[in-house]
Amino acid sequence: MKKFLLLIGFVLHFCVYGGSLTTSKDSIRGALRPERNCFDVTFYDLSVNIDPDQKRISGKNDIYFTALSEAKTIQIDLFRQYQVATIQLFAPIDSTGIEELISASYRKVEDALFITFSEAIYPGKQYKLRISYFGKPNVAKKAPWDGGFVWQKDSLNRHFCGVACEGWGASSWWPCKDHLSDEPDSMMMTYTVPSGYDCIANGQLQKHYTKTEIGGNYKTSEVFEWKVTYPINTYNVTFYLGKFKKVFDWYVSNGDSLSTEFYALDYNYDKAKKHFEQVHPMLEIYERLFGKFPFWNDGFKLVEAPYLGMEHQSAIAYGNKYKKGYLGYHPKGMDFDYIIIHETGHEYWGNSVSMNDLADMWIHEGFCTYTEVLYAEKMYGEPAMIDYLRSQRRFKNDQPIIGEYEINQEGSTDMYHKGSWMLHTIRNFVNNDSIWFKTIRTFYTDFERKNTSTDEVLSWFGDNLGEEVKELFIRYLYKADIPILHFQKKRFLWKKSLLIKWKSESSDFFLPIQINEKKVTPSNTWEKIRVKNFKQLRKQLDWTYALYDIEELGTNK
Repeated sequence: MKKFLLLIGFVLHFCVYGGSLTTSKDSIRGALRPERNCFDVTFYDLSVNIDPDQKRISGKNDIYFTALSEAKTIQIDLFRQYQVATIQLFAPIDSTGIEELISASYRKVEDALFITFSEAIYPGKQYKLRISYFGKPNVAKKAPWDGGFVWQKDSLNRHFCGVACEGWGASSWWPCKDHLSDEPDSMMMTYTVPSGYDCIANGQLQKHYTKTEIGGNYKTSEVFEWKVTYPINTYNVTFYLGKFKKVFDWYVSNGDSLSTEFYALDYNYDKAKKHFEQVHPMLEIYERLFGKFPFWNDGFKLVEAPYLGMEHQSAIAYGNKYKKGYLGYHPKGMDFDYIIIHETGHEYWGNSVSMNDLADMWIHEGFCTYTEVLYAEKMYGEPAMIDYLRSQRRFKNDQPIIGEYEINQEGSTDMYHKGSWMLHTIRNFVNNDSIWFKTIRTFYTDFERKNTSTDEVLSWFGDNLGEEVKELFIRYLYKADIPILHFQKKRFLWKKSLLIKWKSESSDFFLPIQINEKKVTPSNTWEKIRVKNFKQLRKQLDWTYALYDIEELGTNK
């Protein structure tokens, strides 16, 4: 009976939507169907009223878009718990800016609105879609990992709120085209919060004023208008509500100035001022590695958050409690704050160079985690860099780094540390730091403020460093495990040697390793090599040179 009802539901759905829509929540969010491909978002003008007492929000979003093909129905994403008050489509009809109102109806399917207009949209024409809505957002159980709102109080029992929604998506709290491939060219955000509170957001503050609502209690609110002047991932759009005090400075590079700010809870101002001192040296190192801070006109901001951290563009969430490393844990001798270093790395890798599909999140996380390694090297030297890599050598090897496409699914969390080790391995494979650092910088420059995919990235590296490098990327990204080197011990009189071969790699697998400072290229057939002794074999086989592991097949004396 259940199967019959499911079949009937599918048939009815097919008839209504002409076969272009499935009812899978993941595919509706992750796939680029005709209802999404028919338009390109150019600008969002988002207004949100935040009520921390009731844990509710209400607002509207004006979605400016250009039609790419003729269509009567488009998809806009908004989580199902929200009520839609109104949907209106406006079309410019002449150069005076007079707008024609086109009627619209909608149907909710999972966490999306399929909006049908009374007349079709046409290629090349620009439209404004206004959606008003209200409701209670999801509350994060463990932000930023599970996503949602964080409604907290600071140590003085004042509201301290924020949102992180990377996995869940921006549609968990505001209506938008919630697909990573379509970023607006710029954006306005207007937040209305309770009287006496601050609201910090992405970009630059345009205006702040107090609003009084005429009524029985003459309620007053604070209104903050923020503007982003660059393309932005929708999941990066955010706010921070609290009582903040700002640390302000300028980072100067080649005669140009970048505003740098740290919005700390007011009673943490002195700690924040001291902690902020590591920001400018970090920005200088990143600029040498990759180029200027990518969102220069919007400025650099850290904002104290009620959760650990998040790479919100030009408004990085900071919640590491002013500790070194990761909540106090850090490799010996390295006293930088992990959240500041990592999340700022995302301004380059993730916010500037961005993925098209969540399955390719390694482009964000692998390059960003490797940026920590390069920062450690530039700041403390090569031995410290090796120590930092040692701290990252923790892998699950549970599934491939690449996720499944078009269903909003990321791959293994190994994308962080294994991604970093993959890039370190390729650096040693290239065996020329001048070429390597030039390549990384050129790669960043070529994809700066653009969206890309794994296929495009691998093709680029293949073209610039050769097909063998491309094949190494493929090996680490598409297989769950790492290469395993089998060995057997051999002894003849005082001489000691090993027989080595790759455990299960193809005959054309090519990965040089280093054994007692000599480069060796194992194959999938046995090969004899000399070793000093049978002690500390991992060190002799130089685990710091390339990402692989060793496995003994027994001893032959």
